[in-house]
This record gives sequence, structure tokens and C-alpha cells, in this order.
Amino acid sequence: MVFNSRKIVSNTLGGLLKKARLSKELDLKEVSKQISIESKYLESLETDDYYKLPSPTYARGFLKRYAEFLKLDFEKILEQWDEKYNHQERELKKPKSKIKKMFQLSQFKFKIILILVLFCLILFYLGFGIKNILFSPEIEIFYPAEDMVTTNSSLTIKGKIDPRAAIFINNQPVEQTDEGLFEQKIDLLIGLNQIEISAKKKYSKEKIIYRQIVLEKEIIK
Repeated sequence: MVFNSRKIVSNTLGGLLKKARLSKELDLKEVSKQISIESKYLESLETDDYYKLPSPTYARGFLKRYAEFLKLDFEKILEQWDEKYNHQERELKKPKSKIKKMFQLSQFKFKIILILVLFCLILFYLGFGIKNILFSPEIEIFYPAEDMVTTNSSLTIKGKIDPRAAIFINNQPVEQTDEGLFEQKIDLLIGLNQIEISAKKKYSKEKIIYRQIVLEKEIIK
């Protein structure tokens, strides 16, 4: 059998394995059948591409079986492999470790931001709820205007309040619509009439608005 001359780098572990195999005139497929290791893994061992192997445990087992088959000193080969593999493993893990740390940091930042957003939403919800419950309701009076002078002996007070509040005019309850609109007709006395309009929710402070209406006696000409 004639072999072409090949330049083999034998100062590496892979080169040593390859040189020993070629000296025995064996190809990878033949060795693979005899020691039950896939030829692609044997090739990875011979090219020092340890990261292509399934795991360090498998790699050591493959290396031991291959070295014993080639009648090489396994202990010395193992020392070389440990030194070479550990170096490559550190180099391979560096970028992965950096990416992993960046990913973990991004996840941590995302969680912190999410917690802060949820916390702000809870505070807003609680603040809005407390405001609606405890703060006095707003009262909007459409009619009459402040300090009104009239000659009519009665007038209709119109306005709007928070639908959750109860409305009173001169301490008398007034009906309102679902939208909080209300109307109430009252009689006036000659002179100054002070009208008290109040509203209150269950736990809130009472809101009071006053209207002063002057009823003038109509002059008959």
C-alpha cells in the first residue's frame, strides 16, 4: 500500500494521535469500527477541536480508548489533554459567560423596572381611590349665580355633583340622576335668602356652597 507524504504537526496532542494512527496505516473509519467511537469525534481529537466533543467526560473516555488502541502512554496524553482542554474551555466560556452575565443583568433591570411600574400604578390607584373616597365631592351650580337679585318668589336650583355623593339643599335631601344632575325648586322670602347646598360621600368630608339671593318686592306701577 502506497501513502503520499503528509506533513503532520506532532507537537500537539491531536498531532500525536494522528501520527500514531498513520504509522499503523489505519484510517478513521476503520478505527471507528474497532473502538466504537464515531469518526467525527476521532477527527476532533486529532485536530484538537475539543469543543466539538459531547462533553469533557465523553472526551476523556474517547481519548483513553483511542490512546490505548494506538498503544500510547495514556497518562501523559491525559496530562496534555487536561492542559489543552482547560485552556480552550476557559477561552470558549469567556464570551458565553459575558453574554450570560449581560443577559442576566438585562433580566434583573427589566424586573426592577417592572416592579417600579407596578408600584407606581398601585400608588396611583390607591391615591385615586383615596381621593374619591375621602376628599369632599365637587359641586357645580348651574343656576342661580352668586349674589343674585330677583323679584320672583321662587327659583329652581340646578347643578351637578359626583353621582356617588348625596346632595342636600338647606339640609333637605335632593334627588339626582345617574349622572349626578339635580334640580330643586325653593320658595324665597322678601329680603336676603341664604341657600346652603351641601354634598357628602360615605367617608368624605362635607362640601358646602352658599348662594345669597335677594328677593325684592315687585313694585306695581
